[in-house]
Amino acid sequence: MLLNGLKEKTSDWLLDMISLGLFLGMLGLCGVSQAETNGNNESSANGEHWSIALRSIHDAHLLLNQEATHSQLPASTAKLLTTAYILQVLGAEARQHTLVLGTVESTGTVIGPLIVLGDGDPDISSRHFPFVKKTERGDPMLPVRSIAKSLYARGVRYAPDGMVVDAGKFPEDHHIPGWTADDQRFWFGAPVSALMFNDAMVSVELLPARRAGRLATVKITPDPLNVIINKVQTVGQHGEERPVQLIQSGNQYQLIGSVRANTGNFSALLAQPDPPYFAALALRQAAEEEGIVVGPTISVDRRPRSPGAWRSRYPGTTVLAERVSPSLAEEITVANKVSENTHVEVLLRDADLRRGGDGSRASAMQGLHNWLLQSGILNNGSSQLVDGSGLSRLDRLSAKELVSALAYSYQQSWGKIWRDSLPVAAVDGTLRHRFLDLPKGTIRAKTGTLRNAVTLAGLLRNKSGEAYVFAIMVDHFQGTDAEARARVDQVVRDIILGKSQLSPSRDS
Repeated sequence: MLLNGLKEKTSDWLLDMISLGLFLGMLGLCGVSQAETNGNNESSANGEHWSIALRSIHDAHLLLNQEATHSQLPASTAKLLTTAYILQVLGAEARQHTLVLGTVESTGTVIGPLIVLGDGDPDISSRHFPFVKKTERGDPMLPVRSIAKSLYARGVRYAPDGMVVDAGKFPEDHHIPGWTADDQRFWFGAPVSALMFNDAMVSVELLPARRAGRLATVKITPDPLNVIINKVQTVGQHGEERPVQLIQSGNQYQLIGSVRANTGNFSALLAQPDPPYFAALALRQAAEEEGIVVGPTISVDRRPRSPGAWRSRYPGTTVLAERVSPSLAEEITVANKVSENTHVEVLLRDADLRRGGDGSRASAMQGLHNWLLQSGILNNGSSQLVDGSGLSRLDRLSAKELVSALAYSYQQSWGKIWRDSLPVAAVDGTLRHRFLDLPKGTIRAKTGTLRNAVTLAGLLRNKSGEAYVFAIMVDHFQGTDAEARARVDQVVRDIILGKSQLSPSRDS
């Protein structure tokens, strides 16, 4: 959508930008100075560093350049590169097929265990598709209940040998370099697995007891077969608070931690420690609700297997139920608009297998790196990605590389699908509550936030309606994340309105 009532020509807008750039200072409104960079590439005396790039989609020359080649934390703007690569490799209509295999006698008894074959589907959840404005969910058990109904319809009534979960499509990742222990407590740092249910998370609502020494009251969703034991203690005013987290203990899970008495409600989305096992528990509960008796034995097979090789691994079995994922285009939309780290990591491994890799993180990152080099996106020797989601504190990209990725992807055959997956300012996703003063559609961009790092990169239309790509990265800032985001947003507003006082580019 173009800015209404403004008829200035693009050339006038560029002249405004360049003439204002002669002040050689960042926006006074933003409180950022254009101090000379010191040996640590800091762009202000307090250690705060800004990196900004702006260019036309069809011209590689940088119109604005504030240390645009300096590599720093990209946070979730790294997903711009990863999701483009995934679309390139897999195609917008790709889908994952989670299968349940077995051999059923006429009596309804399954010979041997039911075999659940994970296929790298990050969306075995009750999330509503297509995505509209924000995440909407139903009962988290809906997807496994659908599978259980299919099993019942195929005549399955009794599986005395329980279930085997085959999660060997690609190696699981529980400890990605640069992800902190605190990240891994929550949904956004959940383990990466070929089989995950409900985004590999549980929702916890917790109310401390009124007195120390008692268990807190908790509501956990989902809690299949009631396997999660609440061990969250209430402590006194001077007692030690310990992080609330979900851990696995044998065949059960425990919710552990401590909270202070009378401190009010606590809610969080916590990571499942073992997503394949948790998914099997959920399917077993759904099967029993449907009238299928399933033996108590659940085992997880994590041995690597070749794509499509299940027939040789499980001879004599047939497909008893199948869960088909949404299209990759819809999955990428969720991944970018909501910034789903684990989804991106899973889909990246799916893409690596398609290109002939082994699906490990090392292989997947090598495939992504090679593609970025071949596409001319990476151009800085100090840049690196160690994950696909941008959660790692070891990731480094430059603003120039981000705009190169944006411009490259814009012009590909899958470009429109990829652009449509980005949050729209004042409309949806992580930009739903930002830029409310600008006409809807002026900005499509990916957000990024880590401790001491805020980023924004995407497409904008200036006051004449011309499209440009931009990237703004700031780290080691003073103040809160919200304050840093407000300053970033003001830079974008001033670029759109032709008020920016950035220095014009001296190199491209």
